[in-house]
Amino acid sequence: MTNRNHPLRRIRLVYRRTPMMIKVVVLSAIVLSTATLLTLRGGLLNARSQADALRDQAQQLEQENKKLEGYIDDLGSVDSVDRISEEELYLVDPGSVIFQPNG
Repeated sequence: MTNRNHPLRRIRLVYRRTPMMIKVVVLSAIVLSTATLLTLRGGLLNARSQADALRDQAQQLEQENKKLEGYIDDLGSVDSVDRISEEELYLVDPGSVIFQPNG
């Protein structure tokens, strides 16, 4: 006696040939998916490279900013005023002697 609802009953599988159109559609989907993934991977690598370059640039700008902040802090000192007046404005204290090489 066989019970059709019994969990261990035998199942008969029937294999049919897949139509060519379905094979072409599936293969096209696989090729398109692969091409899309490769394109996205290239874009990701490019974005990472740009992010690294921007990170380096930000670090350089931070260092330059700290240097300029130090320069600004130093501007109010007497030594800074003397240095700027001599080096950039070619001014000297009264009574100073200037030596110029022959040349």
